[in-house]
Amino acid sequence: MAGRHTERAVTASKRCFFGIVMVLVVGSLLLFGVQESSWKPTPNPLLHPYNLRPPSPVKSYLDTYFKQLKFSLQSHSSENLTVGDTLRVVILAQDKQGNMTTNIGDYFRASILNLKTKSGAVGIVEDHRNGTYTAIFRLLWAGEVNINVQLVLPRQAIDVIERTVREHPIDKIMFVKRYIVGKAKIDTRCNVDPAVFNTTAPVCNYSDPHAGARWYCEKADNISCNTSGYHAKHSTTSSVKLLKDGEEKLFGRGLNGVKKSISGSPSKINVISGLDPLVNRTRCMPGLPTPQISGFYAGGVWNSLVCHNRHFSNQSEWRKCLKGKTLHFMGDSTIRQWYEHFVKILNLTDSPLPDAIHQTGPLLARDTVNNITVKDRSHGPPLRCGWTRTFHLQYVANVIDEIEGGPNDVVGITLWAHFTTYPVGMYRERMEAIRAAIQRLHQRSPQTLVVIKSANTRTGNELVAGDWLALQMDLVMREMFEGMKVVLVDAWEMTTAQQWHKDVIHPASDIIIQELEYLCSFICPS
Repeated sequence: MAGRHTERAVTASKRCFFGIVMVLVVGSLLLFGVQESSWKPTPNPLLHPYNLRPPSPVKSYLDTYFKQLKFSLQSHSSENLTVGDTLRVVILAQDKQGNMTTNIGDYFRASILNLKTKSGAVGIVEDHRNGTYTAIFRLLWAGEVNINVQLVLPRQAIDVIERTVREHPIDKIMFVKRYIVGKAKIDTRCNVDPAVFNTTAPVCNYSDPHAGARWYCEKADNISCNTSGYHAKHSTTSSVKLLKDGEEKLFGRGLNGVKKSISGSPSKINVISGLDPLVNRTRCMPGLPTPQISGFYAGGVWNSLVCHNRHFSNQSEWRKCLKGKTLHFMGDSTIRQWYEHFVKILNLTDSPLPDAIHQTGPLLARDTVNNITVKDRSHGPPLRCGWTRTFHLQYVANVIDEIEGGPNDVVGITLWAHFTTYPVGMYRERMEAIRAAIQRLHQRSPQTLVVIKSANTRTGNELVAGDWLALQMDLVMREMFEGMKVVLVDAWEMTTAQQWHKDVIHPASDIIIQELEYLCSFICPS
């Protein structure tokens, strides 16, 4: 009997103990839950705000951030402004409590303009890495001047772009080499690295170290790698997933840049006449340095601050300038626009070459009376195009090596638009080879005029073909040719400085005319 009482007492004690433990556990969980739900991180305005939130409210973050962005004039920049003065504008973001919320590393674009008079010039944007930016303008015309500051991309979107470059350096776009055997079409995949094929099958290596080019295609069964075929971009974009959930909301529609003008006060100023910025300009010659603000529009006409650029009023003036000249254009379709406009301006006879297509060339046009010849051809792969014969696609460095050169030869080059899906290092290799080829050309013919056309602003999916990626290529190009005896046609500035046309891959005709007038200012300076 006493044993049973003892057993019941022990059992009761255990139940009591477990009950106390359960109460303590539940109480701790409730207390922890209250503490967890009431704790909120204190946002650091210099960190990326959207990283502190789940993906769903990203869009509301971007909308809020855009509304918080403002620009204002520095106090000493606001009175008695005259032509030749420097105007400074401060850019920052603040919440309703006055806390600074600006990102470090946003991509802004700044310009001054007057749409009525078609006047415009770029501003230089400085990121002070402390949550503030300064846009610096040179006042270049008298009268009304409107200030425009655009948020092109927030830092968070740039982080996404740069991550996709690291994670998918070679597989965003695929290319095809097609063989025609009888009635059969045999397609093989091509790209800059055979690893993208994910196969152990044989590969054709079309790389050319001399030209700074890497290119590989799958080997077709029973067909030699030396067999000519047709090149094209694959009909479908790569299926790789580039974005994480919600990241598309950091961009504009279609993954374009945001490109929205932020508000500021005053957004309009009046400038009184002062020193003429166009006096004492030097004669246009190769090798002149290009300042950060290298020109401006007035009446829709580009006025260079590099040198005394010319303007042509009729066809006879163009012909007189180019008489006896041979123009060799090579690169992408943005320099093909130069060829197309010269054909129209000079009324040249276009002579299509056998098996060549207009999109890629080679193209040839002549004026036999004035002995003017204009040529154009696309650069070698990577090249996003329709079906074109592979033997027509030559690397730019090799084409330059075939030019004898002389005082009547002009070589015009641009490469950028087809390289934006690859790391900058690959583009650098190609441009280093082109630079070496130009140096060899100048050694055998120092009088040959070499012209580099920069990238221009555009619209497009920022993950594969947008302004941020194009800008990175453009910066490499400028670094590559700095100090060389070449001419830079700054199409980037010429498209950024105007606001009467939208950003497009192929600028409007009036912009191309300004580029060609600047080019001819070096061919025939007077």
